[in-house]
Amino acid sequence: MCLMKPLKKITLFAAALFAAANLFALPGVQKSVPDASGEYVYYRDSSFNRESYIGFLYYDDSTYEARYYAPATEALPAKNIDMLFSVAQKNGRMELTGERFVVPPQQEDVAIVNYIHDLLYELSGRRSKLLEPPLVDYEKAAAPFMQAGVFVSDDYEAFGGPVKMLYDEAVPIFNLKKIVDYAGKDVFTVATIGRLESSTDKSFAGFVPPAVAANGTAKRAAKEVKGAKKESLTLRVEIGKSAALSQSVLADKNWSLAGASVWTLGDCAIASLQSLALPEGEAAGHAQTIARILRLFATSKNYAYNDWSALDVHVGGGKIKISSRTYNPKTRKFITDIKTLRAAASNLYGCFSLAVYTDDYQANRGYFDKMAKSYSCKMEGGH
Repeated sequence: MCLMKPLKKITLFAAALFAAANLFALPGVQKSVPDASGEYVYYRDSSFNRESYIGFLYYDDSTYEARYYAPATEALPAKNIDMLFSVAQKNGRMELTGERFVVPPQQEDVAIVNYIHDLLYELSGRRSKLLEPPLVDYEKAAAPFMQAGVFVSDDYEAFGGPVKMLYDEAVPIFNLKKIVDYAGKDVFTVATIGRLESSTDKSFAGFVPPAVAANGTAKRAAKEVKGAKKESLTLRVEIGKSAALSQSVLADKNWSLAGASVWTLGDCAIASLQSLALPEGEAAGHAQTIARILRLFATSKNYAYNDWSALDVHVGGGKIKISSRTYNPKTRKFITDIKTLRAAASNLYGCFSLAVYTDDYQANRGYFDKMAKSYSCKMEGGH
């Protein structure tokens, strides 16, 4: 299967990064990165006696969707509970005002429904207690991505009492990255975040945990990249009347031009060059900008679920590198995606995007990593 097909909707030039209609905020919560309609988050919840995931989808200030999903096991069938909530703000807190089931629960699932009600109240209420939005300075953060953020000590009976809650505005809705119990175990952890592309997008309801999917993924023989004559992939984009953004990546003759600023390596990899303009009032390198970029590039789209347990983020020296792994249950394939961004100006990033079937990436890791590392961009002309 050609990799070009599922990845062909790569944005080649974003005139205004993060421009999105219908931006909202959780009732009673102040955010520097507002949620957008259609954003969702799934957590792996270890408080159950079977593998369980709970997702929350944000439509607008008054409408949410929540879903409980437990994959099938040898002894148990899969379990799925899906419900819509209407909410209102009362005394600075969220209050449920209505409920409708998309996938009705069984009688024995009433406890799960009540638990989800409690989660909605508890997670929104605990987030509202933060005095400042939990922005993370990833340039200074020494911890791995899933350990970086704003830790808050709290007491949460559902998770055993004393806990630490890790917040990061890169995560939509509650900004909660994970909950760590008194023994240091992750008991409630982001599995993925996502964004619905349209009113017909059913990827929230069709979520399949990448870690679970790995067991049934169709295996394919990895392809070795043969040596070829060196050449550069380049793109020059006019910025205004007197300036241009020039970008380049060191590659070789194995790559074929497939479209404007898009190249393919047979059917195993696709690369593109993009430029991302920041909205007025934001600047390259700021924590708020980094959080927005993570929302953009670490999110699940088009039924390709980004596995946050495999997410790696490095920020420094005007450069951002985001390495992720996605799984598409329709194609039953894993893809390794590397985004390398460099600040070309105070309000502009250049971006090199590289997506490779994970089997092929692992077999040729040095080749692809060297390619991503070679990316460069600079402004020409202007003042």
